[in-house]
Amino acid sequence: MSTVLHTTARPMTRRLFATAAIAALTLLAACGDSEPDQRKAFITFLQARIVDKPGIHVPRPTTEQLNSFGPYAEHYALISGFNDEMDQAMLGPYKIAQTVAPRTIQDVQMRRNDIQALGEAMTAVSAKMRGTLADIEAKRTTLRQPDDLKPVFAAAYARTVTAPAEAFLATIPPVTDTVQLSLRLADYLDTHRASVKVNGAMIQTSDAKAQAEINQMLDALKAQNQRLNDARRRLQTVVSGR
Repeated sequence: MSTVLHTTARPMTRRLFATAAIAALTLLAACGDSEPDQRKAFITFLQARIVDKPGIHVPRPTTEQLNSFGPYAEHYALISGFNDEMDQAMLGPYKIAQTVAPRTIQDVQMRRNDIQALGEAMTAVSAKMRGTLADIEAKRTTLRQPDDLKPVFAAAYARTVTAPAEAFLATIPPVTDTVQLSLRLADYLDTHRASVKVNGAMIQTSDAKAQAEINQMLDALKAQNQRLNDARRRLQTVVSGR
């Protein structure tokens, strides 16, 4: 009878059986440890693998480690889940940035749609990250943690969730502002082609009014680039710990 059941079961059914068996084993393993031992294992993991290391580290616990955490494995899922979601959310803007990467105003003129798409993608990532961050913060308030776990988890959470999220979000306004200023300059040059010539990085005109307006936009771009560079350095410091 068992042979017949095994050979006739659908792949999905077999996977469900296997998942149920693994879940039962995991539950039994968790029940075998006392809460103080589970908490100690979780605190040790957070302290050694995240808090004591410089920069951002979001390690993947082994199945054995997750089992040793008992119910605190769900607490760690907040940290790992947030980082997984943000990794996925940033794939789109990263791919666009790798493709666009304008070096001159002529690049901006030729790739206007791509550059606008980059700005829109960054705005979408910002909204996604803020929403996910608000959701995870709400879930964190429901966690029940003993007094010895609270400060260690708070330190690990700040290192892997709050600090990188805030540092990354700080890079988005100068990026989107730079995109808008670049597109504005490109549009201006397109509408003043009769009096303004673009040669690589050089913009030439004999029209004093046009020169003043162009200089104003270039100064604004320079200021945004400085903002972006400063934000990138702060983000790098958070990521590397240096």
